[in-house]
Amino acid sequence: MNEPFASQVARVERASAALTPLERDILVLSAGHGLGCAEIAARLGIGEARAERLLARALRKFDRAMDESPRRWWRFW
Repeated sequence: MNEPFASQVARVERASAALTPLERDILVLSAGHGLGCAEIAARLGIGEARAERLLARALRKFDRAMDESPRRWWRFW
């Protein structure tokens, strides 16, 4: 974690760009505002199960985008 702050910000911006707008909104509401899936679902007008799936997908995509290590072919799934 010796990266300069600007480099870290650039990595976060690139990772968030990998998300769809809805995934980004859900991630911000969850991580940034501390809302649960039921509250996110009510705020966005979607089902709670869908909010849970989208949050899981957003977290997975964001995590993969932040990880800059080379990936083996069998880890693409």
